[in-house]
Amino acid sequence: MEPLTIIQLSDTHLQPEGQLLHGTIDSWQRTEQALEAVAYLEPDAIVVTGDIADRGSPIHERAAELFNRTQRVLDCPVISVPGNHDPLGTVGESFNTRRLSTGPRPADTVHEVHGLRIIGLDSGGFQLAQGNLECEQLDWLSMLLAAPAPRGSLLLLHHPPVEATNEARAGRGLQNPMELAAITAGSDIRAILCGHYHQASTSQLVNTPVFMAPAVSYNMNPFAPTQTVAEPAAAFNVINVGAKTVDAFAASSDQCFALNESPALPAPVKSSQTSN
Repeated sequence: MEPLTIIQLSDTHLQPEGQLLHGTIDSWQRTEQALEAVAYLEPDAIVVTGDIADRGSPIHERAAELFNRTQRVLDCPVISVPGNHDPLGTVGESFNTRRLSTGPRPADTVHEVHGLRIIGLDSGGFQLAQGNLECEQLDWLSMLLAAPAPRGSLLLLHHPPVEATNEARAGRGLQNPMELAAITAGSDIRAILCGHYHQASTSQLVNTPVFMAPAVSYNMNPFAPTQTVAEPAAAFNVINVGAKTVDAFAASSDQCFALNESPALPAPVKSSQTSN
């Protein structure tokens, strides 16, 4: 059984047209670079783990168009959950158009990718320090996991259910991680994929691996806890799901573009929108 390639994008922090993130970062350009780059990796699915917008900016319909266009061109699902910068309900019907079912919140979804179940949970937290999963969401997740999937499950949420190693993000993860752990421990969940901390890292929730993606927009310098780093390339995680293993590593758009002359690679996706 060939491993599946899941690309994890996170924290795009998309701005209204004509505005730059922190006055210097073109977050639309970064996001489009990431989507173009991952085309070369022939993903089986692309997941977006929250903070699609920056500070509630009304960009979600345009973002959904970009993700849906990518989904059509690459013929793989683009699966999104909101973050604490995305108001409740903004990741709704126009996103996750290949979902099999929807849970208590519009962004609570189930997808199936070649036998791998991908479950998205909206951890909320808009304008709050922490995220939270409500009882109805946890009950829904428990019901889903009562029947294992052929290749197991991945769980997506924005707020990591583990503490940050960066002081600037301390105390900003999931508010009720052990309630989630009571459900995931012993289930078929093979890994939890999160964003929010703007830094690639790994941890465990009891016995479940937690992979935190670098941000597409900008990242934190782990050696200078209050300093942000605006790299010239968009960063993302590459998750390889095998029969018995799940591996993850961080990559960037410039690394993928370095291979773009290979004739074996598919054409990158091109956005019809102009980045601002």
